[in-house]
Amino acid sequence: MAAAKPTLMPYRASDFVEDLRRMVESGFPEKGLEWDVRVNDKNIEIDPQLLPQALLELFANAFRHDPSHKPGKVTVAIDGSEHFVLALEEPKEHFELTTNNWGREPLRRISQGHYGLGLNRARSIIEAHGGRLLAQYDETSKTLLTRVTLPIFNGPA
Repeated sequence: MAAAKPTLMPYRASDFVEDLRRMVESGFPEKGLEWDVRVNDKNIEIDPQLLPQALLELFANAFRHDPSHKPGKVTVAIDGSEHFVLALEEPKEHFELTTNNWGREPLRRISQGHYGLGLNRARSIIEAHGGRLLAQYDETSKTLLTRVTLPIFNGPA
């Protein structure tokens, strides 16, 4: 797997979220996610082909490992004026994996037709955009929270 080499361009955060939402809803129409979108006219600087692939992999991974079949929630916001934050909350009654190296261990979980590379590739793409991918399981709420943070683009649009 080669390192991600994005070709970056400014993209209005609100437009990106709407485009991503359409991709998720058309690719996974039965999932019925709840979306809470609180973005403004800030720009992010992204590769419009690579970043959606990474985020769609996060959604696909969540849906593939969804024993509860309960709808998840997506929250997207501009954190202060410095970061674009997308958080995916997945209900998970039981979760026994560690999230310490989330997306850093390719080939760790292999199953029929899946080789554990998607999450690793998603992390690589997000980090190539100057972003971070974090995951955390909350035992109290029985929720896996996956959070993507990207820098806001302050250059000319």
